[in-house]
Amino acid sequence: MADITTALQICNLGLSYLKVPTVDSITSLVAPQKEVKTICAQWYDLSRQEALRAHPWNFARGTAKLAVSATAPLFGYDSKFPLPTDFLRLRFIGEDNYGLVGIDFDFESSDYILTSREVTEHNAITITGITAADPAVVTAAAHGLSNGDTILIEDVVGMTEVNDTRFLVADKTTDTFELTTEAGVDVDASAYTAYASGGTATQVDTLNIGYIKDVEDVTYFDPLFVTYLSLVFAKNICYGVTGKTTLRRDIREMLLEASIQARAINGQDNPPRRVTRSRVLGARRRYSGGSSEVTDPKYISFN
Repeated sequence: MADITTALQICNLGLSYLKVPTVDSITSLVAPQKEVKTICAQWYDLSRQEALRAHPWNFARGTAKLAVSATAPLFGYDSKFPLPTDFLRLRFIGEDNYGLVGIDFDFESSDYILTSREVTEHNAITITGITAADPAVVTAAAHGLSNGDTILIEDVVGMTEVNDTRFLVADKTTDTFELTTEAGVDVDASAYTAYASGGTATQVDTLNIGYIKDVEDVTYFDPLFVTYLSLVFAKNICYGVTGKTTLRRDIREMLLEASIQARAINGQDNPPRRVTRSRVLGARRRYSGGSSEVTDPKYISFN
């Protein structure tokens, strides 16, 4: 079978399970088969997101470091963080992949995650210079920042245009870094007022998350996921296209089989790592090092 590289091909796979003729487009909703094309267009993205949310597929896993919003939640939580634009489902919060058990969080619409835990706090860094150039270069001795960090600049004398503004760190050296906007565009400070003195740069509090991405590019899909998605799609459009409830039940049975196989292979491709701390080996190490501290064994599963 030829490689599946488009949404249209997946839709036609779904239609084949229903024994319905294939369509030539799901974007141009005209004759022939205008009604079938319209139903396909209505249901494809919903079906794709349903299938992606159903399991932590390896190809859809992503991580992100979220910068805290300047606007605090109304109540209940200390901080809120804008979610990535391709966010679909949360997998874990924090540096280590311990899942979500015991983590206090919530969502504000589909744009923010709210939490009071796992926030990394940072000290202000003293600025000693900012060039009026394109891009602007900040001097701050031994600043310790990394490329991509989000910072807030405050209290600069002279070049006040940069005050109370968030920037991203770029092309950093030990004592300097360039400024870009949060969208990643170089900051042109050539027309700004000359830097005089003072100022601080504070790395914005961040939250590390793992999540499922809203993957739209079909070429990233695993072949077994393609089969699974085409059956999810067939299940969703079955009654609208055929009007047959018995056929929909048959599709659901096929979907269950495809789901079991796809999930099993997905897990085998990237099995969880279990770190086991042996009482015996741990005791040997402690006593050989002169320590008798007793620590219970830990079992850590990484998703």
